[in-house]
Amino acid sequence: MLKILYEDDEILVIDKPAGLPAQPGAGVTSSVVSVTEKELGIRPFLVHRLDKETCGCMLLAKSSAAASRFSALLQDPRAGKTYYAICSGSPRKAGGVYDEPLGRNGDEEALTEYRLLAQFGSARIGRSRLELPWAEGFSLLCFRLRTGRMHQIRRHCSIHGHPILGDDKYGDFRLNRSLKKEYTLRHILLWAKKLEVPGFLSAVSPLPDHFKDFFSRFPDAPNPEDY
Repeated sequence: MLKILYEDDEILVIDKPAGLPAQPGAGVTSSVVSVTEKELGIRPFLVHRLDKETCGCMLLAKSSAAASRFSALLQDPRAGKTYYAICSGSPRKAGGVYDEPLGRNGDEEALTEYRLLAQFGSARIGRSRLELPWAEGFSLLCFRLRTGRMHQIRRHCSIHGHPILGDDKYGDFRLNRSLKKEYTLRHILLWAKKLEVPGFLSAVSPLPDHFKDFFSRFPDAPNPEDY
């Protein structure tokens, strides 16, 4: 189930599949931790987490000492996680930084760099009866996190009126229901494409199958590999 994108004596970067929780919990029968134990024979320490439905690069450590070390290294401004997402509509500007505070009380600084890569969705394949916002279409966006708040990208996208497709917490629920029915979209279209720790590693996750499937529905869809 797990594809390894990078590995050394201290760490490994896996390509986490959508739908797999990061760690055990109530009602969780399988997780990154349990699958790593079963398939690789090691008990991993999570350096960071991805939401259950988010796929892509996830950094695991082979010891608590390595986890602490790389957690600190990820705080270096030169290090970073690059995400791609497909959103409903698009931002007003082609790029910039979202800086609305987040946190439970809305008092934690949150900085999300974003860049609009492409817009599409003006044409459809087949006889879809979706009631979609075709005037706005969809957009492919790239994000880099300067801070690490819970659901930071998802919340900032929702605040700015271009929610990520398939987001069942902050998204357009009516649109998501239509996408699930017509296109069998079952996972949020948020992908942790790249993970960089200068001097140590640079890992890239291949285009996920559910992204490929969604792009295949639209003749004017972009090729993410071009960006």
